Amino acid sequence: MQIDNSVIDQIAQNVLSVLDKVGMTHQEFVRKIREVVREGVEHFDLVTREEFDATRELLSNTRIKVDRLEKRIAELEAALGEVQGKGGDHNTP
Repeated sequence: MQIDNSVIDQIAQNVLSVLDKVGMTHQEFVRKIREVVREGVEHFDLVTREEFDATRELLSNTRIKVDRLEKRIAELEAALGEVQGKGGDHNTP
């Protein structure tokens, strides 16, 4: 969802107007907003972009390895099937 910058500017002007009326300085307001945002971020258990990218790369590499292993297992099962098929059934009397 995209928010129009003019809407954000209008909200900022309204907030600054309220600050003037309640006697809170700009610095106090910024400090309080940062505190609220920090608490919100901690609540949502967010990760940094770097952590996300590292995890995504690890997952991609793991997916490649799993695909290779699945292919190798299929090849080994096929080879085993051929060996068992050529050797016949040695367990029948």
